[in-house]
Amino acid sequence: MHFMDTDHAKRREAYRKELKSLRLFDDKFMTLFFKDNIEGAQLLVRTILDRPDLSIKSVRTQETLINPGRSVRLDILASDSSGVLYNIEVQRENAGADFNRACLHAATLLTHHSMSKSKAKAKSQTKSEAKKYEYPQIYVIFITEKDFFRNGRPLSHFEWMIQEDKKTISESCQHIIYVNGECRYVDNPLEQLIYDFFCSNPNDMKNKILADRVRYLKEHKEGVKSMCKEFDELLEETEKRCREECNAKMVRDAVANAMARGLPMELVADLLTLPVDAVNQIAEQLKAEAAASL
Repeated sequence: MHFMDTDHAKRREAYRKELKSLRLFDDKFMTLFFKDNIEGAQLLVRTILDRPDLSIKSVRTQETLINPGRSVRLDILASDSSGVLYNIEVQRENAGADFNRACLHAATLLTHHSMSKSKAKAKSQTKSEAKKYEYPQIYVIFITEKDFFRNGRPLSHFEWMIQEDKKTISESCQHIIYVNGECRYVDNPLEQLIYDFFCSNPNDMKNKILADRVRYLKEHKEGVKSMCKEFDELLEETEKRCREECNAKMVRDAVANAMARGLPMELVADLLTLPVDAVNQIAEQLKAEAAASL
């Protein structure tokens, strides 16, 4: 028990050192920062959209939306008093900020909302009673550490338009906005907000709402405790994923060796205690890869 306590103490000390350097651009810190943080999400959306009157009613982090074909995990999902939906993604690397991904998020939110409304309507109304369906307004906002589009602008707005007429379709319910993290040196609300995303020390931050929350998570006993819990969960997830990947590689190597020796897949499945169908599927994948490399 003594050694376990020592390991625990060392891990907590390492967590505290790591915590000091974290910024809002760091995924785990950002997730806990905005978890149930209506005031912080409201400041974010109000500043980016320049809507000081906007009122956020709910906010969730790491929300997974399951639609037919593919699921999407959202960094932040908020809604306001008018039912408008806001998906905010914080991206350090350009690879994660692909424009098609932003389109996928917007489409997934629309599909998921439509499916939810259809189910609710089916329970409460007959077809003859159903009213014309109104699509929700959806904003997908990507905050990128780098200038993703290399245009030097703090904001880049994307709307649907008729190209031949150069006319924006005002009825569109999907809006995509990119926030450029490299524009943070001008003294206006938007660039002050961006500046704060790069700060690890709350004393350097310009927005009191953001600074107070960062200070709580980094310096307050309960805030530090909640961050350490997040680190523990991340460590467990990483270890689990490593074990799964290691096991998957071992199975794949075993099937490849068995194929090279001409062993029947039924025997391989029995030795690995796996279903024959699963082993056959791995064997087919290996064959396809071998054929593609020729």
